[in-house]
Amino acid sequence: MGRYKLGDRAFTIGNAVVLATFAFLCVYPLWYILILSVNEGRDASLGGIYWWPRTFTLDNYYVMLSDRTILNAFWITVQRTVIGTLGSLLVTSLVAYALSRKELPGRQPLLLVFLFVMLFSGGLIPFYIQLIHLGLINNFWVYVVPSLFSIWNMFVMKTSFQNNIPESVVESVKLDGGGYMRIYFYIVLPFSMPLFAALGLFTAVGHWNDWYTGAFFVHDIDLQPLPTYLQRMLSTIEARQMISASQMTTMNQARLYNPDAITPKSVRMATIMIAVLPILLVYPFLQRFFVKGVLIGSVKE
Repeated sequence: MGRYKLGDRAFTIGNAVVLATFAFLCVYPLWYILILSVNEGRDASLGGIYWWPRTFTLDNYYVMLSDRTILNAFWITVQRTVIGTLGSLLVTSLVAYALSRKELPGRQPLLLVFLFVMLFSGGLIPFYIQLIHLGLINNFWVYVVPSLFSIWNMFVMKTSFQNNIPESVVESVKLDGGGYMRIYFYIVLPFSMPLFAALGLFTAVGHWNDWYTGAFFVHDIDLQPLPTYLQRMLSTIEARQMISASQMTTMNQARLYNPDAITPKSVRMATIMIAVLPILLVYPFLQRFFVKGVLIGSVKE
C-alpha cells in the first residue's frame, strides 16, 4: 500500500513539474515582451533584461498611441471581430438548426454537400476571383462576409442541437403554436449558450489574429487591421521606417517622450501588447460559460 502511495505522490510531483514548466514556457514570452515595452528602448538594446524592466517608461506606448495608422488599424480589428463573430454565430447556428431538424427536405444531400466543401476547397485563385465579382476586394466587408458561415462550427452546432435539446420541449412549443423561429430564439439559444460562448471565442480569436486577409485582399492602409500592420512591422526590412520621421519630430516638439527612451523595436513590443491584451481579457468573462459547458448533455429524455 505504501508503494502505491509513494508512486502516486511521485506521479503528482512529476505532473506538477511538467505542467509548471509548460505554463512557464507559454507565459514567459508574453512577459518578456511586456517588460521590453515598458523599458527604455536604447537601454533594452544593451541586453541583460530578462525578468524586470531596468529603466521604466511609458514613452513607447505614447508613441504608438499617437500613430493614427495604428489606432485606425486597432479600430478596424475591433469592428471586424465584433461584427464577424456575431454574424458568424447567427448565420451558422440558423443553418445548423435547420439541418438538425429531421423533417427538413433534402437534409442528407445537403449534409453531404457541406461535408464535401469542407474537405475540398476550390483554391485561392477562384476565391480571389469570387471576391472581385462580389466587390469585396479592398473593402471592409471582405473581413466579414466570407467568414459568416463556418461548416465545421455548423456540424458542431447541429450535433449539439440534436443531442442536447430535449425533443419534448420542442414539441411543447409547437403545441402552443410556436414556429421554427420561436423555437430557435426561445429554446435553442438559451440551451446552447455555453456552446455559443466557446465557438464565439474561437471565432473571435480567429478574426482578431487574422493578418492574411488584410495583407492580400486589402490594399488601402486605412482598411488594414492591426495584425496585418504588425506583420508588416515584424517581417519587412523597412520595419525601422514604420515610425515616420515626421511623427517622431512632432512627438519631440510636444515633449511627450524622451528620444533616448524609444527604438523601433521597443515600439513594436508595445504594439504587440496592445494587440494581444484585449483578446486575453475576454477569457475571464467567458470562463463561467466554459464551466457550464461541462454539463451539456446532462438533460436526457
